[in-house]
Amino acid sequence: MILVLRAASMSGLPFYVAEEKGFFDRENVKVRCIHSNDPKRRVVQLLVEGEVAFYTSISAIVEAVTRGVNVKALCATSNSKYPCAARENIRSFADLKNKKVMVGGGRSRNEVLWLCRGFGWDAGRDLQVVSGDLADRAKAFADPTFSAVFGRPQYLSWLKKGGFHLLPYPDKNDAWPEGCLATSLASIQEKPEVIQRVVNAVVAATDYARDHKEEAIEVAMKHVGYLGKEAVEGNYEVLREWYSNDITQTALTHIADVLELKQEPTKEIRLEDFADLSFLMQARQHLR
Repeated sequence: MILVLRAASMSGLPFYVAEEKGFFDRENVKVRCIHSNDPKRRVVQLLVEGEVAFYTSISAIVEAVTRGVNVKALCATSNSKYPCAARENIRSFADLKNKKVMVGGGRSRNEVLWLCRGFGWDAGRDLQVVSGDLADRAKAFADPTFSAVFGRPQYLSWLKKGGFHLLPYPDKNDAWPEGCLATSLASIQEKPEVIQRVVNAVVAATDYARDHKEEAIEVAMKHVGYLGKEAVEGNYEVLREWYSNDITQTALTHIADVLELKQEPTKEIRLEDFADLSFLMQARQHLR
């Protein structure tokens, strides 16, 4: 079975661990992790068609479900309550007004626009938003003109060096589940026992990645080695406390808000519409 990840990242470490350390094998399932930069909608379509078994983009799954596509999230690998790193003098998002911030594409830019909507700001007038790739964002931590850097967990190792700190969401209950394992509703209905074994492996590997530092870093270097050993180790020290399989209704509501998928302000985002967490609950009982 093919498990598709968007890009090689530290949030995907439990998947790499599951493959490298034999957690999939122990559950008697053959799973191969690959990366794809294909458009998210294309990969979701392949998921529905059965060409791939699993996908790990929570934003793609939330968007797909709102369009009526029959897919479900099963579990996450980590949860972040921090959309950006900011300089020490920035204590809240309100302090970013008229400041210069670095973003990438996708989620990081969307969250900046979401924050601007919340504060009633014009993103082009009230913030100086600069887009950049991995190298640009690494440099931004050393550039005194930048007040904050939005982006994936790959950038966390540089925040302390640059005098930055993690800035939490305005609502402490908001979170963004990273590395969300998802599959099609057809797969859940047709082979629930296989889905269960895969979730068992991912949950066990998540615990292992959190509790076995040296082994986890060794696996990370094989898959995310482009960051360099120092960055991999630095990211791991931050992320090991974030590794979690939970997906909450609050998190899904937040993602829908960020993606502007809640067209009706009063419409409730129901967890069961987007996720089937019964496999996660059984996996936890299985591993006791």
